[in-house]
Amino acid sequence: MNTRGQGRVFLRSGSPFWYIAYYAHGKEQRETACHVRTGEKLDATDKNRREAERFLKQRLGELAAERHGGRTFVGPQAKRVTVNEILDALESDFRLRDKWNAKTASVVKPLRERFGTWHAVDLSTENIGAYMETLRGEEYSNASVNRRLQILGQAFKVAIRNKRLSQQPFIPRLSERDNVRQGFLSESETEAVIANLPEDLRDFVRWSALCGMRKGEGASLTWDMVHGDELHVPGDVCKNRKARVLPLVGELAKIVERRRQAARVEVDGTVRMVPFIFHRDGGPVGEFRKSWATACVAAGVGVMVCPHCKASGAAHVCSTCEVETRYSGKIFHDLRRVACRRMVRAGVNPQVARKWSGHETDSMFTRYAILTTDDMREAFQTTEKFREVEKRKVVAIAKE
Repeated sequence: MNTRGQGRVFLRSGSPFWYIAYYAHGKEQRETACHVRTGEKLDATDKNRREAERFLKQRLGELAAERHGGRTFVGPQAKRVTVNEILDALESDFRLRDKWNAKTASVVKPLRERFGTWHAVDLSTENIGAYMETLRGEEYSNASVNRRLQILGQAFKVAIRNKRLSQQPFIPRLSERDNVRQGFLSESETEAVIANLPEDLRDFVRWSALCGMRKGEGASLTWDMVHGDELHVPGDVCKNRKARVLPLVGELAKIVERRRQAARVEVDGTVRMVPFIFHRDGGPVGEFRKSWATACVAAGVGVMVCPHCKASGAAHVCSTCEVETRYSGKIFHDLRRVACRRMVRAGVNPQVARKWSGHETDSMFTRYAILTTDDMREAFQTTEKFREVEKRKVVAIAKE
């Protein structure tokens, strides 16, 4: 007899093992009986029945402990869920909410390589900590480590929401106190990078350097957003979800006109208009990290570094270690600092400049308007000139 409180031990037709059945969280659970010490499956022999009953008693004890505040009970279905499966569920959730992109995919890939075949319930805080130490040993920044483990935590949350898991391990976070980037490119460096990029990326990069637009926003721009000499950027494209209107003037207007010409492509003998302002082979601009790295190395603002011997150069594969090198140097996001700093130095009202770059607060905009020692030197020299004028005024008054 199968009662909710006692459970039962039974045999399945055609199976060589004992099975147990019991109720957990209002649902009957069935699983193969195992030896309580060795974890080996129990053959369907009379001498193993008593051991199967001990295993059933152990499972019922785990349920009772949970009810009294002990460890969360892990059922047989949850035990079989792998990390790959919860990452699959996360990807489906992101795609449903239009949040899946190449950048997220690049973060998920190494997680699959490291933990994909693991059972999710076997992933502990200790395992995660060891992984974090490995990444730091490979000179990943604290922010990069956090982003990777953040994705893992989100995968666990989706699995719990979908009732495939009942708990997740504690995932620590590293300090990002010193994560404020200070990188930017000078006018000449920006032009050098652009000159070394593929033709279909040059206007895209030049656009961001002029108005400070984020990569994702620029890649999402379509022709239906262009209204005369204005670009109406909808909120669902912007990071802060706030729509804004940008006037198409000067170099921006010239870029749009060039892109209008480049938008006409021939497909199967028919000329059609590509919907995206910036496109690559008719599709939106995706990830181009390799092209960016190659251009920056050629422009002298980046270098390829071997993760093993730390040798640096321009090659994408280390000739000594025969492994892929990693890029280190200026990043695309530094173009936002180029635009913000240029507007500040030109004397543009910060409130107006924020409208261009899409920064929500003055404090965040200020972080991007990088001041260099040259700016400080120029400011001091201006102050010195002011002091000289003041001194001459004092002397003139004294003579009177």
